[in-house]
Amino acid sequence: MEQVMVQLNNEHVACSISGQGTPVLCIHAPCIGSINFCYQYALSDSYQLIVPDLPGHGDSSSFGGRFSIDDLAEYLNQLMQKLNLAEAYIMGYSQGASIALEYSLRFPEKVKGVILVSAFSEVKDFYLHARFYMAQTMSWLHGVPLLARSIASSHLADPDMQAKWVAHASRTDAGCLTSLYTAGHRYSCTKRLNELGKPVLLVYGKEDTQMQPYAQLLQKQLPMASFVMVPHAHHQVVTRAAPVFNQLCRDFMH
Repeated sequence: MEQVMVQLNNEHVACSISGQGTPVLCIHAPCIGSINFCYQYALSDSYQLIVPDLPGHGDSSSFGGRFSIDDLAEYLNQLMQKLNLAEAYIMGYSQGASIALEYSLRFPEKVKGVILVSAFSEVKDFYLHARFYMAQTMSWLHGVPLLARSIASSHLADPDMQAKWVAHASRTDAGCLTSLYTAGHRYSCTKRLNELGKPVLLVYGKEDTQMQPYAQLLQKQLPMASFVMVPHAHHQVVTRAAPVFNQLCRDFMH
């Protein structure tokens, strides 16, 4: 795995690149960073994984002021251009899936296919609203390390890996994190989903019952979607059900 720093105008993007073959651009959830996909590096035996830290995460510089999901899609497009990548699979996890959707809708000519994990195209129920408000409040109160520990413990059982997650996620800039949550809370692309004429793999944990209405909405609105519910898994499919998820990705991209 190679760690690179890519310059975008006055900002720099920390990016992990692993493997060769068809590129897969992986977009993480808030307050995690590129380490979010640590168990997906197994795919680098056949694919090139491109895993950036979003603004204010890891070693990536922070955006000044507020930004939108549109801004992040443009940010990732500039990254693709800098890396000379003409086309890639786009993988997004949780709120990272919202960014993946916006990127794919805005730059379809650069997308081979889309993998959405525990995804939502808008925030429209009390449960998800409450989770966003709770996370925003913690970041306002300078609770990034506390939030990082909570996220790591929900995703991982291995204490050593938890420690690595916390160390990486605790470097998240609180202001940038607040902007990311605010942008995700306001974002909606539901009415545009039928414009996405690319193959889409939708993956959810079967035990993640609160997210199932979002799964059904995306399955209904996306014209080329395949839908998989992973047994015995909750929201954290990318880590808690990594072997099953990785095989689903291989089958889809193959």
